[in-house]
Amino acid sequence: MSSEPGHLETAREHHGASRWARACEEYAAGDSETTPLSVEDLECWAEAAQVIGRIDEAIAVLTRSFELWAEAGEVHEATRTAYWLWSAHVFTRGEFAIAAGWVGRAQTLAAERGSDEYGWLLIPRAYVYIGKGDFATAEDLLHRATELGLGRGDIDLITVATTMRGRATLKLGSLEDGLALLDAAMVRILTRATSPRTTSVMYCAAIGSCYEVQEIARAAEWSVALDQWLGTLPQLGGAYFGNCRIYRAILMRLRGDWSRAQEELEQACRDLAVDGQLVAGHAWYELGELRRLQGRPGVEEAFERATAFGHSAQPGLALYRLSQGNTQAADAGLRRVLAERQQADERLLLLPAVMEVCLASGRIDEANDVIIEMAKTARTYPTTAMRAILDAARGALALSEDRPAAALAGLRAASDRWRELGAVYETAQVGVRIAMGCRALGDDEGARMELRAALATFERLGASPDASLTRGLMSDQNAHFAVLSPREMEVLRLIVTGSTNAEIAALLALSERTIHRHVSNILTKLGVRSRTAAAAFAVHHGLT
Repeated sequence: MSSEPGHLETAREHHGASRWARACEEYAAGDSETTPLSVEDLECWAEAAQVIGRIDEAIAVLTRSFELWAEAGEVHEATRTAYWLWSAHVFTRGEFAIAAGWVGRAQTLAAERGSDEYGWLLIPRAYVYIGKGDFATAEDLLHRATELGLGRGDIDLITVATTMRGRATLKLGSLEDGLALLDAAMVRILTRATSPRTTSVMYCAAIGSCYEVQEIARAAEWSVALDQWLGTLPQLGGAYFGNCRIYRAILMRLRGDWSRAQEELEQACRDLAVDGQLVAGHAWYELGELRRLQGRPGVEEAFERATAFGHSAQPGLALYRLSQGNTQAADAGLRRVLAERQQADERLLLLPAVMEVCLASGRIDEANDVIIEMAKTARTYPTTAMRAILDAARGALALSEDRPAAALAGLRAASDRWRELGAVYETAQVGVRIAMGCRALGDDEGARMELRAALATFERLGASPDASLTRGLMSDQNAHFAVLSPREMEVLRLIVTGSTNAEIAALLALSERTIHRHVSNILTKLGVRSRTAAAAFAVHHGLT
């Protein structure tokens, strides 16, 4: 039976034109007990409701759709609907038990029909194994799901399975093979061969997988394509598009459009507040990071909300504590999360922050250990960004060891790589350290030019903490101490007060051996021979 032609035809037209809110209204108006919608129209209605975040409505319609497919004996279609019910419950509500119930019903239906091997049912199983860290089993399941999708000609199934297989392959440490799978999936997405809900979810999954292994070039390219696709759609909210906003904002931050990135993240946090449990934490974390870089209030609030939604506040919180001078809290937070994470791709996101804390604490031996781990990770994931991170870390360590020439080689390589990626903030950050290397070699003019360039970038971005630090480095007073690390400056101030090495060690919660090394570095860098001379130099040049 068919419903009122006017409503149904209008609903289909709105759905085809991506006017999903209007489509939902018309499908609802055309549906009644006497003239219920066909299962095909129910599927379209459910999709429209799902992509705009009307999750209760989507679940209700998907439930009807599943029952109709099951009654008709269309097992493949029923399992597909069960997958989208699973997705709605897991990714928007965090309702894992209910989601598993729908998968179980579909498996029972499939078994009753003589087979339990349906591609859509393998996707939730693969997610379970990914969550356990068994990426090899997940990859096998997703490979089989892809084959079943090819046999059915189901483009959505092929794309979902291939995208997730690409992520599992990356987790197994195979960069080339993993990216090839993601590329294959993205070809289908970019040519608009996939349904809207598959398009939105898999765009974000592929981009997120790239960021996990620092494949920023691909992530940026696909983020541009995502932005173009979103530009063809009406202004939308909900969990699916809220997740898209996060990755669009990450690209904006990378490319230097921080004001728009902030707007996108704030909107994403609103969109994901109710039906977006598993991704809301990511939005709050990225907003906290942006606020930290801008020196805006609300950093701790954002990180606390990220934590409440199940997303780690690290490494952003540690870097925030480091900026407040609380090195001990920064170190403790990073040590704890490093102990929890054993996967190389998960640890690599933390290592740059660990490096900063080690250098600020004067723990050179530990910094060297971090470099060794970074280098190992870079061999597994030899992306441009990973090499930039490694080069920058090596340069920063060389500066701390008073090897400015070696430092500049690494820092300039890092700068070139960040420029290649269009990462304006990271380029400016490295530029400040290049200036320190130039100054240590006596090239004050080169240092001033690097600092002016970095300051211009920080001011344009609104990176207030970095801008303030850079202005300080450009002042005549601080020029005398620019060769010293922040920790060495702390030690020098305590030397001025007359504190002994043992007293300084106790105050800074460091070993006497570490303090002795700091004092030795200070004397060498300032060109003096004794603690007394260092104190006199500091007082003469206005250190307070």
